[in-house]
Amino acid sequence: MENEAAIEARAADRLILFSDAVVAIAITLLALELPVPAGRDVSAFWKSVRENDAHYLAFLLSFVAISASWGGHHRIFRAVERIDTPLRMINMFWLMMIILNPLATKMLTTEDHDSLGSHALRYGFYALLQTLAAVALLVIARRLAARHLLVGGDRPMSAGKGEELYGIILGFGLSIPVFFFTMYGWALWIAGPVLAKRVYRPLRERRRGSRDA
Repeated sequence: MENEAAIEARAADRLILFSDAVVAIAITLLALELPVPAGRDVSAFWKSVRENDAHYLAFLLSFVAISASWGGHHRIFRAVERIDTPLRMINMFWLMMIILNPLATKMLTTEDHDSLGSHALRYGFYALLQTLAAVALLVIARRLAARHLLVGGDRPMSAGKGEELYGIILGFGLSIPVFFFTMYGWALWIAGPVLAKRVYRPLRERRRGSRDA
């Protein structure tokens, strides 16, 4: 029994280490795509920076998105003692969403003066990746709890962390169809998490109060 437990623990550790390595590579690739500022003097240098500001903003956006997703993954897997095949497959799906971020980030900075439809496809693809990554983490968390794969029955997500994933799904998910009507659908990427926090947290507190009563 002890040998079997050690083997299962090693399998879980390998999955976590592999996931961390893939995320590190994806987040590094973001920087490799950044244009290098150039100029003979300070004025020309800063002009070059301003001309490429969309690239730098897209990098910061994706850096934050990948970091947040990895943070959720880290919290969910912090007390995993064993894994199963479906969990491993879902985790691989999550990693696929992560490694596609450099491509999606580059698509955001394509300057073709495109139509609303083309713009919606590029930004919608980016939003879809973030949505599916958050959904995958929620599915992983639920499976860990349902299959009792955590040490001592630990919770896969601490209080308040579920609302972050729901906020991402709400904001990025709703923005996908909105982009086909306006180029400002990205505003939902900010509004979604804020709205989820204002709605989800009171509901969670109300449920907790009902259980305590």
